[in-house]
Amino acid sequence: MQNLKCKSVLHYFEQINKIPRGSGNEEAVSAYIAELAKKNALLVHRDKANNVIIKKPASKGCENAPAVCIQGHMDMVCEKRDDVVHDFTKDPIKVIYDGNIMHADGTTLGADDGIAVAMALALLFDSDIPHPPLEVLLTTDEEVGMLGAAAFDPKLISSRTLINIDSEQEGVFTVGCAGGVKLHSLIPVNYVKNSAPAYKISIGGLLGGHSGIEIHKERGNANKLILRLFKMLCADFDDLALAGVCGGAKDNVIPRSASMTVACTAPFDELSEHIKIAEDVFKKELADKDDIFVKIEKTETDRVFDSDTAKRLTAFAALVPNGVQSRYITLDMPESSNNLGVIKQHEDCVEFVCALRSGTASLKGELTDAIRQLTALCGGTMTAAGDYPAWEYRPHSALREIFISEYKKMYGSDPVVETVHAGLECGLIGEKIPDMDMISLGPDLYDIHTPDERADIASIERTWQLLLNVLQQLSGERT
Repeated sequence: MQNLKCKSVLHYFEQINKIPRGSGNEEAVSAYIAELAKKNALLVHRDKANNVIIKKPASKGCENAPAVCIQGHMDMVCEKRDDVVHDFTKDPIKVIYDGNIMHADGTTLGADDGIAVAMALALLFDSDIPHPPLEVLLTTDEEVGMLGAAAFDPKLISSRTLINIDSEQEGVFTVGCAGGVKLHSLIPVNYVKNSAPAYKISIGGLLGGHSGIEIHKERGNANKLILRLFKMLCADFDDLALAGVCGGAKDNVIPRSASMTVACTAPFDELSEHIKIAEDVFKKELADKDDIFVKIEKTETDRVFDSDTAKRLTAFAALVPNGVQSRYITLDMPESSNNLGVIKQHEDCVEFVCALRSGTASLKGELTDAIRQLTALCGGTMTAAGDYPAWEYRPHSALREIFISEYKKMYGSDPVVETVHAGLECGLIGEKIPDMDMISLGPDLYDIHTPDERADIASIERTWQLLLNVLQQLSGERT
């Protein structure tokens, strides 16, 4: 690692990973970045949403070049293995180097999008890199609805060229993305007293993954499966009652685990046998795409949902759209999808949280309305939040052509240029600054939004060099 040109990038990545920066908890990392910029005598603006905009004058000889914006987000998805003790509000992310791979210790690594932040800081604080005037835009709360991008003031950005570093595959340039919205469906609940034995039934072992990038892989959704399991068991046990249900951690993560509390007079062993049968059914269905386990343990509860509540909850889980809903045939990729990412139990209701995506605004509206109507039929109410637009592909882009040209020089082959089903802040930025020429790129990252998240160090090195080459080109330093 000593000879890597991206050594400064890895240094800043380690530094920001010492600061907890889960979505909604970015004040400390925002302050750290702002103070670092001030110490280096750079112009800094930090807004109420904790977004940070930093401006750096062009390097010598590049003063007449147009300004370029480097953009990424500070927050990360906080996921961990069930057996790992880690407090994401207090504990740093431990970066582990394993050969050419970088990962964390049983938690998400935060390379999404910490690599962008680290590259931006390396550009800002390295005096030997030729570059045009730079504007760095680092946003907050991207993972929970792009709230920072929605809040920043576009008047503070003079650039009309933007490089977003929030993609996860080297050699793939993203030039368009889906829009999205987060939906909260609240289903009211009623309780009755319980005197029967109670059991906690858990589903786990699923791969999960990013609800935009992996949604087409048809991986198991623990939230859908846990209430489907309840319905399956009800067919065999007449007095089975539901007392509670929860699952998933983030709306934009395919849920890997979920659990429910039930009450039933049937013996533990008999219930266990039926759960084993259901587990075998799930394993067979997911055999070529996922893994799963189901376990049962004794617990206690003095109340359960009444039968009407249980029916409404299971109906919602069974009928809510999940997975890919429509496709772009010519592009062979999802057009619209929904992910039932989180189930939360409150005192008076059960909350279902969905992450809905579509590259077509009318279909996003249609799916949103379908879930609203389903919620109403189940006796609940739905609210929408974090609505962001699609980033529409542009036939002509000077920035794209420069990246393609530089990529060919470095790699001797053509890059992939594509639109993606995942959401990127470029959609919101493009809505605020319509004439912004944008591209998104990044190094090879694997299993983001999961505890198995990994980053390829050699890919970070090459991506960093490509970025430097493009900046030299944009500054007039190369022909």
